[in-house]
Amino acid sequence: MFSRRSFAALVAAVAGGAALAVSPVTPAQAIVGGKLATSAPWAVRVYEDGQPICTGAVVAPRWIITAGHCVRFDNSDISFRVGRLDQRRGQVVKRIPGHTVFAPNADVALVEIPPVKVTPIPLPAKTATPAKRGTPLTVQGWGATCEPNESSCQSNLLRQATVRVIAHTDKRCDLLAGTADYCAEKRSGLPVGGDSGAPALTYTKKGRAVLAGVFTASDREAVVAVADITKARAWVAKTIGAK
Repeated sequence: MFSRRSFAALVAAVAGGAALAVSPVTPAQAIVGGKLATSAPWAVRVYEDGQPICTGAVVAPRWIITAGHCVRFDNSDISFRVGRLDQRRGQVVKRIPGHTVFAPNADVALVEIPPVKVTPIPLPAKTATPAKRGTPLTVQGWGATCEPNESSCQSNLLRQATVRVIAHTDKRCDLLAGTADYCAEKRSGLPVGGDSGAPALTYTKKGRAVLAGVFTASDREAVVAVADITKARAWVAKTIGAK
C-alpha cells in the first residue's frame, strides 16, 4: 500500500507530491542550474512529517501560498520554515488545522499559520493582466542542483532560476496542458521536483518583486507550468483579507 507521500509522488502534477523520476511531468524538489538567491524574505520551505517536500511564500503575516498538491492531506503534519535563505535556519511554524484553502481553478493553496514577522511578497495590482509571451519569471526554491539523483545534491541555500513564458501551442507544453495558466521555458536554470509551490516573480520598473505565479510542475528537461496569480488575485485577497 502506498503512503500518502508515495501516492503523491506518483500522481500527475495536479495531484503530485515529492519528486521521483517516474513521470515526465512531476512536481518539483529543486532548481537545477540557476544561481543563489540573495534576497527573498518571503521564501518558505514546506515540510510534511518533518521531511522537506515543497516551497512556498508568505503573502500575509498569517498566510502562506504554495501548490495545492503540497498540502492536500489534512492528516499530514505540515510545517514551514520561514525568514531565512538557509533552510536549516529560520522560524518553524505549523499550519492551523482546518485552515487550508484551495483555489477553485488552480493547483494553488493558502495555508493559515500563527503570525510571522517577515516581509510578504506583494500581490499583483488589481489591474494587472496575465504575463505576455516572452515575459521572464524568476522562480525561487530549495532542493537538488543536479539530476537524476536529486537526493545526492540537495541545496540548503535558496536558489533561483529564470524561465520565460511561451505559448501553450508550443509542442513542448503538451505534457503540461491543463496543469497551469503559464507554460514557460528554461532560460537560466530549471525548477524540477520539491520546488512545487515556489513563487514565480516579475519585477516592476523600480525593481520591486511581485508575485506573478506559483510553480506547479516541470517536464524536467525544458519547460515548466506556473499558475497565474493575476487570475487568482481576487480569491487570494479575499482569503487573506487584503485589499
